[in-house]
Amino acid sequence: MIKLNKITDYAVVILGLLSSRSPTKFPTSKISSDTGLKIPTVAKVCKLLNNANLIKAGRGASGGYFCETHPSEISVAVIVEAIDGPIAITACLEESDELCDTQSVCLLSGNWNKANTAILDALESVTLSDLLNPEDLFNFKKSDTSILHT
Repeated sequence: MIKLNKITDYAVVILGLLSSRSPTKFPTSKISSDTGLKIPTVAKVCKLLNNANLIKAGRGASGGYFCETHPSEISVAVIVEAIDGPIAITACLEESDELCDTQSVCLLSGNWNKANTAILDALESVTLSDLLNPEDLFNFKKSDTSILHT
């Protein structure tokens, strides 16, 4: 079974909250209370999402984390890659200088790419808005981007 780690799952939850409530800034304590995740976990995930430029951090008294991107424009693949790195179902698909121990005799050499491409395409075709409940999107008006640049 291909399974995402918990941190990736938490990233989807947090990004769903922030992107569906844009441009509101949320401190980690509010994200924690709204998602049920512990504050250290929220801080860790927000740092990873911020480093991947999926969310931004606002400073000061009214600071917090926020997302300027509509959920329909964030693919699940982008979220997975932000947390877990490149999507590859086997080590031989990862971009690495290390050679596999069985590369010289492997009958599948280079052929895993078809399966990996299918998984990547599937994850790219699903957006964050596909995972959210429609009523969670009420605060974000895609056409009103002026409020995002305050």
